[in-house]
Amino acid sequence: MTKTNRQGEIAVFFTGGTIGMSPTEGACGVAPGGNFDKLLNQLAPQRQGVTLRPVEWSDKPSPHMTPADMFRLAREVETTLAQPATLGAVILHGTDVLVETAYLCDLVIDSDKPVILTGSMRYYSESGYDGIRNLINAVRACLLPLPPGTGACVLMTDRIFAAREAVKVNSLNVDAFESREAGIVGYVAGESVILAGCPLAHAPRRKLKPRDIEPNVPLITAYTGMDRSLVDHARSQGMRGLVIEGFGAGNVPPTLVPALEACLADTIPVVLTTRCIEGGVWPIYGYPGGGADLARRGAILCGRLGGPKARLRLMCALGLTRNMDEIRDLFEDA
Repeated sequence: MTKTNRQGEIAVFFTGGTIGMSPTEGACGVAPGGNFDKLLNQLAPQRQGVTLRPVEWSDKPSPHMTPADMFRLAREVETTLAQPATLGAVILHGTDVLVETAYLCDLVIDSDKPVILTGSMRYYSESGYDGIRNLINAVRACLLPLPPGTGACVLMTDRIFAAREAVKVNSLNVDAFESREAGIVGYVAGESVILAGCPLAHAPRRKLKPRDIEPNVPLITAYTGMDRSLVDHARSQGMRGLVIEGFGAGNVPPTLVPALEACLADTIPVVLTTRCIEGGVWPIYGYPGGGADLARRGAILCGRLGGPKARLRLMCALGLTRNMDEIRDLFEDA
């Protein structure tokens, strides 16, 4: 629970998103509204003696965040966590790509201190605004002794998800996030945050620490009857790695296979994932384009990691090495 006498400060990084948006006068829809100070002022009665250190990092809509932005944010959060007085970090973020930023933080930040990402599905002045509650609970979650190996987390709608498991499943509903299969890390009960005893027991996962990430890594989703043209075009544009979202357990149309073989022949790593939310990829099918067939040809099967997160991992891996065997090894504990 969050009953604690811990002294110190929690850094609150504001990156933007619906949590800080307001209607724009004379225009349709909501947009960034500069509401960060108002959010923190509303949080003041709930601080429980903990000092909040605001970091107004940006005020971007979630779709405007790039992998380079995410990587820079993760590095700056890690630097902040290294300060002895810092107990943890809360990152306010738009929900559209929140889980991608959370996963990159999980991948890059090497610290045992909590990193909690949250946002809101409703804008600042909307009826039933969920932003304040999520922010309050994220601060409380930073005071928890999270289990070793938990890594960065997403807190939305009174539940805490491990970043590597979190997925947004609804575009509009307040209850928009779920865990892929592993369950939740914790939940909110009244004014306390309670750990759920989620079986997260993984061996300590390596952190990927590139100086920079490789930007030219497309994510292409397979579709029925797909030919090789999209992959060939991406290769002609100098892509350095490729993530393919296949069907089912990781299968693609046979007409796509020659393009993937051409990538592998050019030492461009091909990472195979699936369009399915649960289950992951497995080398089951040996027919042309099946997961086992693609693995035999040299594709990297990334287990239960979804396409957007697999792309971020490959971008980090390519920032460290161009050696195919070393890149494959960096996906072993994905």
